[in-house]
Amino acid sequence: MKNRLTFANVINILIENKKKTYPQHQLIFDLFSVYLGSRNADDTIYSEDNTMYSRWCTGARPIPMEILRTYEDDKNFDVMEDGFRDEIIPNLINESLARTQMEELVCDSIPVIGSNKVAELNAMKDNAAFFTQVVRYAILSDHEHSGQFSPDLSDDLLNCLLPSVTKEFTGRKEELKECAKLLQDNNVVFINGVAGIGKSEFTKCYARKNQKKYTNIIYMYYSGSLRQNIIQMDFTDDTDDFSENVLFEKHYTRLKKLRGDSLIILDNFNVLPKDEPLFKEFAQNRFKLLITTRCHLKNYPVLTLTELDKDTELTKLFLKHCPSAKNDAYTVSKIIDTLHWHTLTVILAALSLSASGMEADELLYELQTCGLNLSSGEDVELYKDGDYTDGLMTEHLRKLLQLGKLSNSRLDILRNLSLLPLSGVLKASFKNWLKLTDLNDVNYLMKYGFINDDSENRTISLHPLIQEVVLLETAPAVSTCRTLIDSLHLICLVHGLEVRKPHNVIDSLISVSEHIIMDEPAVFLLFLQDMFPYLEKYLVTEYLPKLVARMEYAMKQINYSTENVTLCDRALLLDYKAELFYMKKEYANALKKRQKAISIMETLHTDKADLRTASLLSNLYNNLSNVYLMMKNPKETANALKTAINIRREYAHLGLIESHDMLQQMLNLSNMLVLSKENELALQVLSTYEALILEHEGSHSFDYGICELMHGVIALSDGNAKEAETRLLSAESIIDDTMGCDNDYMKSVYRYLHNLYTRWKKPELALEYRNKYLSI
Repeated sequence: MKNRLTFANVINILIENKKKTYPQHQLIFDLFSVYLGSRNADDTIYSEDNTMYSRWCTGARPIPMEILRTYEDDKNFDVMEDGFRDEIIPNLINESLARTQMEELVCDSIPVIGSNKVAELNAMKDNAAFFTQVVRYAILSDHEHSGQFSPDLSDDLLNCLLPSVTKEFTGRKEELKECAKLLQDNNVVFINGVAGIGKSEFTKCYARKNQKKYTNIIYMYYSGSLRQNIIQMDFTDDTDDFSENVLFEKHYTRLKKLRGDSLIILDNFNVLPKDEPLFKEFAQNRFKLLITTRCHLKNYPVLTLTELDKDTELTKLFLKHCPSAKNDAYTVSKIIDTLHWHTLTVILAALSLSASGMEADELLYELQTCGLNLSSGEDVELYKDGDYTDGLMTEHLRKLLQLGKLSNSRLDILRNLSLLPLSGVLKASFKNWLKLTDLNDVNYLMKYGFINDDSENRTISLHPLIQEVVLLETAPAVSTCRTLIDSLHLICLVHGLEVRKPHNVIDSLISVSEHIIMDEPAVFLLFLQDMFPYLEKYLVTEYLPKLVARMEYAMKQINYSTENVTLCDRALLLDYKAELFYMKKEYANALKKRQKAISIMETLHTDKADLRTASLLSNLYNNLSNVYLMMKNPKETANALKTAINIRREYAHLGLIESHDMLQQMLNLSNMLVLSKENELALQVLSTYEALILEHEGSHSFDYGICELMHGVIALSDGNAKEAETRLLSAESIIDDTMGCDNDYMKSVYRYLHNLYTRWKKPELALEYRNKYLSI
């Protein structure tokens, strides 16, 4: 474990927050005035002195032992504290920000210095004393390792783990050395090559071989948006109430703290850097960035992977996957030639030969008769969506799929998996979604190499080239993938069962929406309609405009002779469009859309209204109240909310009062009111919420625990410490009884109790709840 509480890290926080008129050398003089002596700003500073001080600040050189010996006398730290109070702090642009950053640095060092030392340092109220003690610890407790290190994220980052490296990886020794040299001299290095040449495996192998060099290795599979990749990182202190903007800022702030001892791998970055809005800024950070791409670049260091050497590497790779072919050296050589020395197809050919029981001559014949004229040796070039693919390679992949002699059940697995994200889907989830009794067929496809198995992350996926072929050959549609669609739809409908942010489900929903053939638009429309609140619930807001456009397209595809777009469908689409305006704070437009949706639904407001109609009408009024609230119109807010509740009472015989949707809506409204500092109105809504829970669920239910949590939050906001403590401790007890402590609701309770006891000057209890929070 590397110590981050070094002088270089400490002094750089002060440098980042100092005024431009306060030079670095003056800061050093004021800090070590006992040894260096006081110096006026207009005194001469020689370049060699400035260079020496700069080296101290970067960690290139340690603080001289003469200075350390001087400050072994405690009295000299009193002088340093005076220097902070009289000279350094007055020259900081933002004293509180510097304090916050220093506290974060101290907290990041818990594994090295211990929680007691962290509590002791952070409990100091006087900033001059605090800064002095942090500097003291940094210079006297770590003389040998004074460099600037990254915070260790291994205990905090739950995903973005390096995938499994294939044990059959072969060759590339010189390229691995070249990659290490390039990364030593540059922060950004691209690994370039055609699809299937082995770029991803190369970067994973490099990272695994060099993992001791790096404090952190973070793996990202490029999703088409670097910002979204950062949002989808999963840290232990993330909660469901964080918006995408909050998650991005929070996660990116942590990434920006990483230095050259951390490596980020960005895989499958098949766009030009200029086409990714965040790339230029992302590449300017201090961590090392290793990127795989099919694009040809000129302005960055690039290592291009070419075909493996046929005799020393490709043949060895083939025989690793098919040891039984070692006696057919000539035929193996011809197979490799036929496949044009392409790494992925050579591996698949070897796996097909090993798994199928064919003779090597049979495989060679099948590959040579795949339907293309190979005698000329010319490649067939195909262009699809701007991406270059080798037509010959695609034909070989098609042939190899056929050689697997796939049954309908195995083809169905490939068809469904081709709809799911290339970054991978949890194997257990895939089994459940397709209602498979076992994974025998999945294992069979792994044996042939058609499915990638990442045992490190327990996920399966398709290679991008194989996905292209499977999409073309199996044409996945709503009708042929109905089991998968129904499983994902059910997850969307069952609100509140997932506690952590379910990236596995979210990524899969979006990928299915993007890739599936919509041959049953009416069925798919219902899926999309229920997908919207699910994504909104988990604050996945960037995709929602595309989702609304997809709904509108589905409605246009419905055959009016056999099916019908109902008034509910039209009103719901208007409500979702209103929500898009609402998220952009265009409240006037949101109001118009919601009023129009209500006018459509009011025509159905009769005694014969069904459950969907009554529930949607109530929800629309509830959503309308949210718009009025943001428009600072409390009277209309209350009227709309009252109408929403009255409609539920009017149709109580349909079960609307007991509907958990109503509780969720009221809780969301309470949250919004608290955020808007409308605590009195929030308490009114919460009292109605509480009465419903006590009537239908009782005081020992999870929902009542959430109610207590909300009461505690409001009391804390009002400065009522005793009431806040009583309510929050009650929430802790109830949630622990009903859900256990390993969930984000309990984390929220711990966080608020830590905040309460910190403000209430009870450091022991504050530390207790901070440790509870970090332990989840």
